[in-house]
Amino acid sequence: MGKAAQHPSDQFHYIKNRIQMLNQVVSSMNPDDVDMDDFNRVLDMIQQLQMKMERFKKDWEQS
Repeated sequence: MGKAAQHPSDQFHYIKNRIQMLNQVVSSMNPDDVDMDDFNRVLDMIQQLQMKMERFKKDWEQS
């Protein structure tokens, strides 16, 4: 997804974009047709986002 975000504003922009992407994925799903694979895909996206936010948090605490 491009070069690593180093500056806090770039990192926040990255997070904001990932949340928007997650929202688009979830919004496109039909609740009546969601299966375990869909659920796991969304869960994986959330977990990846959480890991990235934890990494950015450490970066912010060090600056």
